[in-house]
Amino acid sequence: MSLKPTTALRLVPLLLILALLAGCARAGDKPGQGGLPSPTASQPTPSPTPQPTSSPEPTHAYPLYTFGDPLEESAPVADDSFFDSAVFLGDSRTEGLQLFSGLKNGTFYWTRGMSVFRADSDEYRAFLVDGQQLTLVGALAQRQYEAVYVMIGINELGYSPQRYEQGLAELIDKILAVQPNAVVYLQTLPPVNDAVARANGLADYINNAQVDLFNQSIVRVAAQKRVVLLDTASVYRGPDGQLPAELASDGAHFVFSGYARWADYLRCHVMDPERYFYNRSLSPAGEEEST
Repeated sequence: MSLKPTTALRLVPLLLILALLAGCARAGDKPGQGGLPSPTASQPTPSPTPQPTSSPEPTHAYPLYTFGDPLEESAPVADDSFFDSAVFLGDSRTEGLQLFSGLKNGTFYWTRGMSVFRADSDEYRAFLVDGQQLTLVGALAQRQYEAVYVMIGINELGYSPQRYEQGLAELIDKILAVQPNAVVYLQTLPPVNDAVARANGLADYINNAQVDLFNQSIVRVAAQKRVVLLDTASVYRGPDGQLPAELASDGAHFVFSGYARWADYLRCHVMDPERYFYNRSLSPAGEEEST
């Protein structure tokens, strides 16, 4: 059937409109074009929030040690030959260590009545070394040691703790100067027995109240001079803070069998030289390390 010319003319615009609508629909189906995006279309990925990073913990070549704290217990030395290169400085208590403790190795420089004030005084040249009469510091300077043990203070109890502390600090400076390659150990003063000391006629100033004040000075000097602190006193301190009567001879010295405790303590409280010098390098001289 043929359409009339007028009818055909009316259909042309209608067909054009339908064609345009179909084209728009197909265009809208394409991702990124008009209409809704495709479900598979890529979306921008948000940047991750930066997380704060913690600074790495400092590493140390050797275990840290706070000067002024008592050295912790260590494995006992293999045998007493460890002390062959050690020197022990002191007074009549150090005499007892040499004679009665069982420790036979090492060098001992002691004299009865020795004090921090006499250690480098020309009036007290009590040590004969290679034909020379020398002071304690002078004798110490004659050879190099790997360890220096200091126990001095019982004869100074009649002085003020402040004066003792100053004298001790000066002595440690001199020891460090003549023994730069040695581990220096500063030992606390063992307690006395007040009652036994009075019974034996020892001076009133030889008492534990004064010993305690001097030990506080020893702790400060060990911290300031950066030397190892040994709490030797701990092996002689009874529950009441006194030297037990059964260990006391005259109240200030020990019975002969009591000196073995001292030697046993030294055998189990040793610092490696590498650790000692490493820790000394960490803080300037004269400054206490914070705990």
